[in-house]
Amino acid sequence: MTPPSSDIETARRMLDHGQPAPARARLLPLVAQDATAAEAWLLLGRAEADMGGTVAARGAFARCLALAPSEPVAWMELAIFEAGQGRGGDVVKQARKAALPQMLLTMLRDAASGSGARATGAGPATRADLAALSRASDSGEAATVERRTRPLLAKGGGAVLWGLLGQARARAGDAKGAVEAYAQGLQREPYAVDLRLGLVQARLAAGAVPAALVDARFAARAAPQLARAQIVFGRTALRAGQSDLASDVAEAALTRGLRDDGLLALAAEAAMQARRGDLAVMRAAARRPDAPGRDLLLAATQDRAGQADAALATYGEILARDPEDVAALTARGQLLQTLGRAEAAEADLRAAIAADPADGTAFRALAYATRLDPGDGALAATEAARARPDLPAAAARTLDYGLARALAPGDPARAARHLAQANAAMLDAYPYDSRQPAAQVAHARDVVWPAIRTAMAGGVASDCSAAPIFVTGLPRSGTTLVEAILAAHPEVVAGGELAVLRRATAPLQAAIAAGAPVTPDLLTATGRAYADAADRAAGGATDQRRTDKSIFSFLEVGAIRAVLPRARIVVVTRDPRDTGLSIWRNHFREGTHRYAASQEGIADQIAAFHDAIGFWREVLPDAVHRLSYEALLDDPEGQARALLAACDLPWDPAVLSFHEAASRVATLSFAQVRRPIYTSSKGGWRASAEEIAPLIAALARKGLLPDA
Repeated sequence: MTPPSSDIETARRMLDHGQPAPARARLLPLVAQDATAAEAWLLLGRAEADMGGTVAARGAFARCLALAPSEPVAWMELAIFEAGQGRGGDVVKQARKAALPQMLLTMLRDAASGSGARATGAGPATRADLAALSRASDSGEAATVERRTRPLLAKGGGAVLWGLLGQARARAGDAKGAVEAYAQGLQREPYAVDLRLGLVQARLAAGAVPAALVDARFAARAAPQLARAQIVFGRTALRAGQSDLASDVAEAALTRGLRDDGLLALAAEAAMQARRGDLAVMRAAARRPDAPGRDLLLAATQDRAGQADAALATYGEILARDPEDVAALTARGQLLQTLGRAEAAEADLRAAIAADPADGTAFRALAYATRLDPGDGALAATEAARARPDLPAAAARTLDYGLARALAPGDPARAARHLAQANAAMLDAYPYDSRQPAAQVAHARDVVWPAIRTAMAGGVASDCSAAPIFVTGLPRSGTTLVEAILAAHPEVVAGGELAVLRRATAPLQAAIAAGAPVTPDLLTATGRAYADAADRAAGGATDQRRTDKSIFSFLEVGAIRAVLPRARIVVVTRDPRDTGLSIWRNHFREGTHRYAASQEGIADQIAAFHDAIGFWREVLPDAVHRLSYEALLDDPEGQARALLAACDLPWDPAVLSFHEAASRVATLSFAQVRRPIYTSSKGGWRASAEEIAPLIAALARKGLLPDA
């Protein structure tokens, strides 16, 4: 019986999205059912290869070729696999004996080398045609390329012509046209890495990040020894918000012996975003001393690794060479803000604005920390810069966020217009998928939790002794305040947003996806992996209890309870209108929190949060301590006592003076937690009800508005 095509396509999609374990689990029954299903064997070979099963992968590819000895795709996949094993030459010899066509042999040779195949088919185009088209494309003469390729393509032009057309369209700013051209070329030669990389860049320019990531993964797999392919894959992963993946890509490439400054830069940036501080510093320091931006990246990694003094020293060296280096002034100013050195921070930020008012980042940082008078020179310079017609979209977006914050106290109407422009531009640059929040909750509830529940009901338990305190909730809901209260306790140290839980639980998630049993050893290993990663991300081990304020921990309550039985989970809630307004008004790191640029998207995320917490309270009623932000403002001591008790901590009055103990705060709340508890933010949405009318309406439709 032939396997259903839907099963084959599902497995293929899983592989394309980097999910080899569930793909393998789906494919094994298919080949058992029909041992003559060549395509299933081919995909199984890919899955085994991605999971490191060398012998199993080789066997699956051999079965596929035995069934389809002339299939180009089977030969190419075998060549790519054996290239990674150092046996690519054997495939080429085998292919020559099989008397394959010369064009396929050429592509196989390139694939087997690890550098990837390039487009070879030129169709009716002569060498002179190709040379002329290449010159026109390099010169940006898109119209010339269009005119000269049209008759050649009508005669059956090959992949090379489509690639030149895609390149010309991309350089002319026609991203959608470039996508079409590259896709046409890849229909003819799907393993042409040069076309695949061109398609990735075109998709990114068109805003199609998820599709770009699929193509980038393909290119990196097809050319493991091509630094550019690995860099494009890693940078696309960063653009997609997958810093762990980007870091893994860079580290794997470096381990394979690739040495490229761009690869080291990627490794440093990705490790920095993935909270692998020491690794980020090491990779940044390994770059060429004269590499552009080398010291700036080094300082940024030192900052993220908690090496504030080293970062300040590196910024100082940069500014000693160039006192008007805008990027260094801005970054140092932002670092000083997190350290509570307000005057020095303001001086740096104002100097950056004076040097380049169109940059925007410094003004946005200044506006978030300082109330600016209408006649302030920095405000005037920024408004003039925003009016420039030649301003790049990203710079305009940044300036709009800063102006929205600066103008809000005195001119809320103008501030709202700037904010709407900024969020619309952010949404355009980083599209939001409205299905994602609910899908994340559904996955945790319907896929992960049932497997964990079954295991725990059968007596399976983790032996991990780590006892972190997770503080979770929506952004801008008061989690930073709660963490600051906890961190003022002598037995607790603040970890901040460690962002290591998802990575630590990845093996557990993969086992569940593959249908493998959840064992005590797996749970214990996962808990210990989290504890080790948390130590690294926070700068070292500690005898104190550590907080982890990673926002999306509320999705992982079941997994946390399973792998870290001594952990405590605090969920902070706040009036959704106040939370939504604050999210709407704040700027998050590019590409993250995409829902935040849409009021309907904010409502979606709030709904997903409430759905998740409601589910966990139903199935694990004692798993979380729920703390209302408004109740904390009304009764600080009573709520603080209940908080400490829930975290198995003795009462200590020092927690009420958290603002005096705050050292470094690397979130948008860096200013607020240096002040005693204040109530002016409670109910603040009322003054902006008209501005957030779409949000309020969406919350009402979802039944999320408070009764009173």
